[in-house]
Amino acid sequence: MKSQIFKITAVLLFLLTNFASAQTGFSSRAPFVLEVPEVSATRYIAPVVRLPLKEVPTLKFRVLEPYAAEIDYGKIIVTLNGNGINRGCDKKLDAQGKIVHCGRREDRLGGYDLLPGKNVIEIRATDRKGREYYASYLMILGDKTAVIEKPEASGKAEVFRGRKFAVIVGVSEYKFNDAGLKNLSFADDDAQAIAAFLQTPAGGSFASGDIKLLVNQNASLLAVRSALLETAKRAKSEDLVFIFIAGHGAPDPVAPQNLYFLMADTKVVDMAKTAFPMTELKQILDTQVYAQRVITLIDTCHSAGINQKSQSLVSGRDLVQEDDENNISNFYLTNQLFKQAGRAIITSSDVNEVSQESAKWGNHGVFTWALLDGLKGKADLNGDNLITAGEIFQYTRVNVQKATSFQQNPLALSGSSANLTLAFISK
Repeated sequence: MKSQIFKITAVLLFLLTNFASAQTGFSSRAPFVLEVPEVSATRYIAPVVRLPLKEVPTLKFRVLEPYAAEIDYGKIIVTLNGNGINRGCDKKLDAQGKIVHCGRREDRLGGYDLLPGKNVIEIRATDRKGREYYASYLMILGDKTAVIEKPEASGKAEVFRGRKFAVIVGVSEYKFNDAGLKNLSFADDDAQAIAAFLQTPAGGSFASGDIKLLVNQNASLLAVRSALLETAKRAKSEDLVFIFIAGHGAPDPVAPQNLYFLMADTKVVDMAKTAFPMTELKQILDTQVYAQRVITLIDTCHSAGINQKSQSLVSGRDLVQEDDENNISNFYLTNQLFKQAGRAIITSSDVNEVSQESAKWGNHGVFTWALLDGLKGKADLNGDNLITAGEIFQYTRVNVQKATSFQQNPLALSGSSANLTLAFISK
C-alpha cells in the first residue's frame, strides 16, 4: 500500500512539475536540430559541433514536431555570432517539422559569414501560448593548432588625469550550495589583490573611498547592484570606472538564453530573482555610466554553465564532458556587452573554456595571477613605463595560454580602447 501511495505521489509530482514548467515558459533545446547537409548526415543536438572544414555551404535549422505545430515561422529567430541571419533564409515544412535553411552570404540581402575557428549559433522560438524555447551551439571549424602569439608593442598610451573609481567583486563562498553550485578557492583573494594594487602608485593611486570592494557574503545581489549604480552616479564624464568581477558565471537552468553573474546569495533554482543579469551590466554601462573611460575585467567562467544531460549547474572542477557544454557567457561579454570608444573589456577565457585557479599561481586564478604580473611591469611591451589595456591583454593571454597548455585563452573586445592606461612603472 505504501509503495502504491509513493508511486502515485511521484507521478503527481512529475505532472505538477511539468505543468508548472509549461506555465512559466520553460526553455528547452528539445525542439531544435542543427544540420549541415552538404557536409554530413549527422543531426546535431549537442551544444558543441566540430567540423574539420573551414567553410560550410548551408546551415539547416529544424524545429521538430510536436513543437513545430505551435510555432509560427515568424517566431523562429536564428543568430550567428550575435547577428540575425533569418533574412534571406528559405522556410520549408516537412513531416518532421519546420525548417529554416540558410546559405552563405553572397550579397548584402541575406546569408551568413562564418568566422575561422569558433562561431556561436543561437536559435530561439516562441509558441502560440507564449512558451519560449532556446538552444545555443558552438561550431568549431578547422583543426585547432596551439600557437603562442608573439606580443606586439602597443600604440601610444593615453595619459589620463581624471578621478578613478572602482567596483571590485570576488565571490568564493556561496550561501546556497544547491543544484551543484560549489564554492571557489581564490576568487575573493583575486578581488582583494586587485583592490590593493589599484591603491598603489603603480596601479593609479585610487583613493580608498572610491573603491567598492565586495567579497563573499558582502557581495550580495543588492550590494553589487547598489555599488555599480552609486559608482555610475559619482563618476563624471572625465573620470574612469574600473570594474573587476571574479566568481561563477552561468545561464539560468530554466532559461539558458539568460546569462548571469552568481552573487553570494544567488539561488540556482531562482536565478531570475537572485543572480545579476549580464544584460543589466550592459544596461548600467550604456545608460548610467557617463565616464568616457571604462575598464572591465571579468573572471566569472569558473562555471561552464548548465550540464545539458543532468540540467544542473557544474563547476569548473566538475567539467569533464567538453562537448556537453558551450558556455557562451564569454562570447556575450566580449561581443555584446559594449562597443563604445574608450571602453575596454577582457575576459579570462574563451567560449567553452573554464577559468582555472590553483595555489601554484600564488593562491589566485591563473587569469588574475598573469594580470597582476603584467600590471606590475612585465606587460610594458614598448618600454614607455605605461601599461595599456592592449599590452596587458597580450601579456595575460600569452601567459595564461602557457600556464594552462592552451586550455584557457583570454578574450578581449577589440577597438579603440587598447591604449587606455592601466598601470605605471616607476623609473
